[in-house]
Amino acid sequence: MLCMLSTGGAQAAEDAFHPFVSLGYSRDNNLFRLPDSSPGYDGQREDTLRTVEAGLLFDKTYGRQEFSVQAKTNNVSFDHFKALDYNGKDISGDWIWHLGNQFDGRAGVQYTQVLAPYTDVVTRDRNIRIQRHEYLNGNWLFHPSWRLHAGGTHDRYSYDLVSLNYNNRNDDMAEAGVDYLATSGSYIGLQARKLKSRYDQMRTAANGQLLDPGSDQTELKLRLLWKVTGISELELSGGNAKRTHAFFTERDSSGFNARLQARTLLDGQWSAQGAMWREFSPVESSIVSYSLNTGASLSAIWAFSSKLQMNASSRYERRDFKGLFVQATGIQLDDRTHDNSLGVVYVPYRRVQLSASAFRQSRSGAPILGNAGFHANGVSLNVNLQY
Repeated sequence: MLCMLSTGGAQAAEDAFHPFVSLGYSRDNNLFRLPDSSPGYDGQREDTLRTVEAGLLFDKTYGRQEFSVQAKTNNVSFDHFKALDYNGKDISGDWIWHLGNQFDGRAGVQYTQVLAPYTDVVTRDRNIRIQRHEYLNGNWLFHPSWRLHAGGTHDRYSYDLVSLNYNNRNDDMAEAGVDYLATSGSYIGLQARKLKSRYDQMRTAANGQLLDPGSDQTELKLRLLWKVTGISELELSGGNAKRTHAFFTERDSSGFNARLQARTLLDGQWSAQGAMWREFSPVESSIVSYSLNTGASLSAIWAFSSKLQMNASSRYERRDFKGLFVQATGIQLDDRTHDNSLGVVYVPYRRVQLSASAFRQSRSGAPILGNAGFHANGVSLNVNLQY
């Protein structure tokens, strides 16, 4: 699996423009996330990836307005599965805006073009996913202790592989809320949110009926940020969520949706963060349309010195699948995924960054989705140069 580090970390503060290049090498022993018993395509399960990336980062503050733009392109080539070779793109712009002392927010756009993961699909063909993301939000500090906020996002997902473009969709989200602000920097508030997913194509259920896989989701949540100490904080977002469909309403569901996150920094060298969640999520599959995910994650960074640091992460998630085939047949379908990674970053010079990482991913259950249980291991090496 390809793993690239951010190339914007070693910025030259005296210049707003930062060109960069990156060279990457990675090895994945189960590229298509095939079952452990499968011999692979052409008797081959693993492959080596080589990446050449170049781009430009612009970051500048004008008065109280902060602007950043990043544009990068990369060429990814495979040793064995040559048909997967592709050129990726990532272009984004972000504006952190301020109007007086009472109004602030963010606005931005992003365009990404990348090889879609093979976790939930069974194919050896190249499938490029294009995502367009737009967002706008704002806050009104109408009282020193009270803040109103509102915002929205639009996401467009499209896939170039004809056999998989049933996943082409638009996701739209709108939200609004109010917060009470403490002098410590903590806050507590309420948030209402509406999410709409609309697919370009209908799906076929187990009984042959054509269905719209799109959904509407409404949420009312409590938001809490607690500054426990000067170096530690807890963040909670949780409440009732209801997911509905225009047709085949047996797919409808509701319940408690929540995410809890904790962050801390120790001695200026150790930093760690953890999370727990219970959330609805779309699934790129012709058999199911979404899942209820529960899981937990933990990650840590240890800075040995200003030039050397180590990072580690572990993540577990259980997906309980809903919609389409599952609701039509009444079967229980779920899977469990474990992800672990370990990496090291070395900065021998201010504009040069060397990194190495290793990962292990495993999944059990859901054989009907095609991939069933699998294990995957990989390593990556990267060199990043910024001018």
